[in-house]
Amino acid sequence: MLEYEKISETFSTLPPDKLDFESLVIEDNSVESHCWRAEVLKDLRKFQRLRIEDSSRTSADDLARIIKDGYCLRELSLSYSQLTEDLLRVIARENVSLQTMRVEAHTDTKPLVKISDSAWATLQTHSPNLNLVITCYLEDDEDCEVVLAPPVTHLYLGGSPSSRIIRRVSESCPRLVELVINSCSSGIIDKELLMTARGCPELSAIGLGDCEVTCSALVQFAKICKQRLQILYVWETSLIEDENFDIADAVSNVSSSLGRSWTPEYVPPW
Repeated sequence: MLEYEKISETFSTLPPDKLDFESLVIEDNSVESHCWRAEVLKDLRKFQRLRIEDSSRTSADDLARIIKDGYCLRELSLSYSQLTEDLLRVIARENVSLQTMRVEAHTDTKPLVKISDSAWATLQTHSPNLNLVITCYLEDDEDCEVVLAPPVTHLYLGGSPSSRIIRRVSESCPRLVELVINSCSSGIIDKELLMTARGCPELSAIGLGDCEVTCSALVQFAKICKQRLQILYVWETSLIEDENFDIADAVSNVSSSLGRSWTPEYVPPW
């Protein structure tokens, strides 16, 4: 089976960096993590991209100071467990011009905290063009629902989310531009796919790994999205022929709707 990371790493529609960012990674056992206060925080003005991989060494106060003092910060990557409503309001209140926020959600020992829609709305009002990228490795439906938020623009669902979660995407993420689903163990997701096409009017890229979709649903999906759908990545083994379309007919109809030649991804049998 094609690994989820291989799907997502070549799939993102985010524009490539045009600047030579000054980057900083805070991770366990790194030099920066051991001299965090003494060295890193003394001059945040040069940092434009920051990734925090070791949440245990980074307090909420430190993170808030980064936002307040790092007014050149353009990209912030952190764990969902580090997100708080206060932090989002700091970002919205301070003179910060984030272009991209990347958030990874992993199963934690404590329940994930739900960020209120009002806190997300405050961030969206302050940064209407923010790329909010959520990578979700959660298996529990309730945890998955927690991380779905209205400002999300790029969503990567690792593991094997249920059809319920895929359905919730269309209801919770109206600004979605890109969606990648690693796999789905709940059977055919025709209804969920069509809900996403209708509920996410800005969707321009979708990748389906080990999922089940009928040819009829895929044809209808392409008719709804039409030429705004710049990337359509579907495994050939995920397509189910039905009484209306076989795979060849579906490919022809999808190509017509997209206005370009399209074919599903061939997956070797080994």
